[in-house]
Amino acid sequence: MPGDFVTMREASEILGVSKFTMWRLVRDGVFDAFQSGSDRREKLVRRADVEAYKEPKPIMLDEPKKAAA
Repeated sequence: MPGDFVTMREASEILGVSKFTMWRLVRDGVFDAFQSGSDRREKLVRRADVEAYKEPKPIMLDEPKKAAA
């Protein structure tokens, strides 16, 4: 399915990050990269993964610290 994947460039534009940052996210395991079937030089990531990464994430706050008595 052609719509299931986007190029690294398209993913970086969707996320509003540089191509360098996009490659760093792949290196760090945030995204899996795939090789295009038609152009071995072109790397792809799943569109659903990119869209999910854009979604807001809850902030986990530490429990309030108790004042020293």
